[in-house]
Parts: sequence; structure tokens; C-alpha cells
Amino acid sequence: MRRDAVANRERIIDTAEVYFAANGLDAPMHGLAAAAKVGTGTLYRNFASQEELWRALYDRHIALFDEIAERALLIESGWEGIELVLDEATQVMIDRRIVAEVMRRQAINDPDYRPTDRWVGTLRSLVERAIAEGMARPDLSVADLSAAPLMLGAVHTAAPENREWLAQRMRALLLDGMRNHPHEATPLAELPSEFHERGSSIVKRSP
Repeated sequence: MRRDAVANRERIIDTAEVYFAANGLDAPMHGLAAAAKVGTGTLYRNFASQEELWRALYDRHIALFDEIAERALLIESGWEGIELVLDEATQVMIDRRIVAEVMRRQAINDPDYRPTDRWVGTLRSLVERAIAEGMARPDLSVADLSAAPLMLGAVHTAAPENREWLAQRMRALLLDGMRNHPHEATPLAELPSEFHERGSSIVKRSP
């Protein structure tokens, strides 16, 4: 593939990440072409359908998770590997808001395409090691660890000024729930003063 063709393809995928996050995965392709500053012919030469583009986004997201998994497996402690996965996978979910929906669509469109099996294998290894270390509760499952970044990633719906402290508190609560008992409770991030004084909306920006 020529260098300019590769550049066009990557620009389309980069733009699609932002375009679909703002407009939904069913947004019209001609709008994406305009946003990417390519002709519709160029767009359809690279991606004949929305489904092909969703697949490209899916593969890009899976590559990010695979890289996180590889680094987590290199950590001697299974529990510390779990913490790394939770932190970095959550950041992917926050930074790339369409990840969950892209994965859902891909699972519907092509249920036999399952590169996520590698991710599940990594999580299983980390969970088993953390349980053997006595750090994780014995009934912790891969499903629990898989769901945690999805839950924490939902903080992107909060007002921007509330996201950091909210994510820190939810992380501490989730990790405490995964730990073997008894253990000391993880200190929570301090609430902003307006929440102590009068309560405030987490989702909407405070006046």
C-alpha cells in the first residue's frame, strides 16, 4: 500500500474515533468523509461499509488492551498486575468513549472473531496468581476484573471537574471489594468541599 494510501486510512480511523463518539456509530459515512477531509470514494475504497470501519476501530482498541496485558504479565505480583490493568484499561475507556459500543457491535456482527480471548487469558492468569498470593479474594473471577474498567470508564459522563476524584474513589472501592479479607480499607480521595457543604450534581457542572 502506498504511503499516501496508508496515511489516508489512518486518518480515517483517527477521525472515526472522534466522529462516532460525537455522533454515534450509525452516523452517516459522508459526514465522516467530510470530517476526515477525504472524498467519499477514498473512504469507501478503504472501508466498504460501516461494519468494516467498526472492525478497524475494534482491532485498534484490542491492540491497546493487548499491550496493557503484556506489561501486566511481566509484573511479578498478580495483584499489582491487576492494579495496572484496572488503571490503564480504565483510562482507555475514558479517553476513547466508544470502545464499549464498538466491542458490542463487533460481537453482534461477527461473534466468531474473538481476539479478546487473549485478554481473557491474561486476566485469568492475573486473578489466579493474586488469589495464590493471598491478595485477592478466592471467589474473584475474570468476569469481575473484565467489568471493572467498564464501570470506572463511566466516569466520563461526569462533569469534567468531578472526574478525577470520582475515578480515584471508585477505584479504591472496587479494589477493596476484590481484596482478600481482612485488610485495611484503602483511603478514599477527598471529596470536593461543595459536596461536603451542600451536595452537588456529579454529572452536571456546578453553577
